[in-house]
Amino acid sequence: MELEKPDLYRVAEDGASLVLRAGRCGTCGELNFPLSPFGCNACGAEPAKLVEEDMDGHAQLLTFITIHQKLSPKIDAPCVVGEARLANGRIQEIMLQGAGDRFADDMTVRAVPVEVTRGDKSVIACRFAPAEG
Repeated sequence: MELEKPDLYRVAEDGASLVLRAGRCGTCGELNFPLSPFGCNACGAEPAKLVEEDMDGHAQLLTFITIHQKLSPKIDAPCVVGEARLANGRIQEIMLQGAGDRFADDMTVRAVPVEVTRGDKSVIACRFAPAEG
């Protein structure tokens, strides 16, 4: 099955988690996620200075909310979204897997592969689930 966003992640060797695709800047050392075709987000170095590097899929969930109305054709309601501090220290909006009662502020979550339907086909999407349990 293909990935929904192969430029952002790949399935880890364990098959139960995802590895995020990032880029390490050869000029300043910053780990950029997502890997940008425009260069380094920190120092502005050109794209050729970024070297692709796997980034751990664990993150610290800062806060989250359950959305009860459909906001996008690709996102079914209810859904749980959050803000998390990724392994590179940057804060990113993330989609969480499961009901809101599974999550708590400041808990550790990890990127996991989840099968979703897009049109007439199934793809593997990135969602975040509690790191333990």
